[in-house]
Amino acid sequence: MKNLTNLVIKTAINLILLLLLVPMFGRSTWTQTLITGLLLIVVSYIVGDLWVLPKYGNVAAVIVDFTVFVLGIWALTKALPQFVMTSSGYWIIALALAAGEWFFHQYLLATKAPQKE
Repeated sequence: MKNLTNLVIKTAINLILLLLLVPMFGRSTWTQTLITGLLLIVVSYIVGDLWVLPKYGNVAAVIVDFTVFVLGIWALTKALPQFVMTSSGYWIIALALAAGEWFFHQYLLATKAPQKE
């Protein structure tokens, strides 16, 4: 149940940022933005929040999440035909998402959520 609550919070943060920033730095359909968001959320939650955060802390988890976001957005712009992004857009969106992750990790650490149940 704790993971579901965490995923809902993470999804809200990331999708809001993506839906606001993708139109500023690129072009995408709503569906492709949602697909991008959901894939990034799942990968960054598993790698950054459940694996790196408990073992190495917030800074390392944010760096891992930033890397996942840059590479994930880049890969999805190559895979999804109508998802076009400027090169600076990859970095700015990933930076905004990583900043959101910093605060999300603070919440996880305060509630001891990333520990295995």
